[in-house]
Formats: sequence, structure tokens, C-alpha cells
Amino acid sequence: MRAPTLRPQVGKMAAALVAAGCLAAPALQAGTADVQFVEPEKYADARDNLHRREDVLKELATRLQQLAEKRLPASQSLRIEVLDVDLAGDAFPRIALRDTRVMRGRADWPRMHLRYTLREGDKVIKSGEDHIADMNYLMNNTRHWQDEPFPYEKRMLDRWFNETFSVASAR
Repeated sequence: MRAPTLRPQVGKMAAALVAAGCLAAPALQAGTADVQFVEPEKYADARDNLHRREDVLKELATRLQQLAEKRLPASQSLRIEVLDVDLAGDAFPRIALRDTRVMRGRADWPRMHLRYTLREGDKVIKSGEDHIADMNYLMNNTRHWQDEPFPYEKRMLDRWFNETFSVASAR
């Protein structure tokens, strides 16, 4: 005989507690990020077989701005200068009009070089320069971004943002 499951009851209880105000929903953040691309024409690899360089950089900037909005307090602003981008995989010419991006899991992992300054008003809370990479990019789950372009780069940026701007490290 199979033991009864408690999952439906737990979900109903949590929903009732939230509705009653006993459990707080996560606080809404509204920090900002100003993302600048420094000499993008010199980047190692910032274009994709379906996207021009401008489209790739816009997608990466949007992700960084979303992270700031979700995870930084409204009183904080972040300036990020992107110094280099190397997308996951390698682009190989297939025909004259298009390249094919091949992911081999070798030395073709996504990489970025960033410089950042986190401010609260006029006060600099944290600043630095990081070389970020995801050497195991093919080993990790990207289902969350399966319908979006650049899933490996977005996961890498999420991890960097969480490690760099956690509440403990930001204060």
C-alpha cells in the first residue's frame, strides 16, 4: 500500500498563509544597471549565426539590467563596462551568408571581461574587474532558457551577478 502524499496540502497551506499575510512574498527590487560596451568591434566573438553583434550585445545588456532590477535595492545603481565577449561554441563558415555555431565542450566555453561599479547614491559600495567563464557550460542545465538566445551566457551572468552582488558582499 502506498503512503499518502502531502504535497497538495502543503501547497494549499502556503497559499493560505500568503493570502493571510503570514508569509511575506519576496520584496520587489528596482535597482538599475547602465551597461556600456567598450570597443565591441575588438571583442573575441560577439556575433551568432542568427544575430548581428548589436543584437547579441543588446540581449546581454538586457539580461544584466533585468538582474539589477530583480536583485538590487532601488537605492542602488550599477555601472557595467563590458570589455570583451566570447560566446559559447565556435563559429564556422558554412556558406557565404551564414556561419554555424558548434558547441564541442572543449576550450569553447563562454567568457566575458567586465568592469563594474555599484553605487548607493554618491557612495561606491563595490567595484572591480572580473573575467568570468563557464568551463562546464554543456554539463549544466539550461532548460530555464531553452527558448531564449544565449542560454549559456545568461546562466553565466546570473551566477556572476549572484556571487558578486549578494546582500552580504554588497554591504
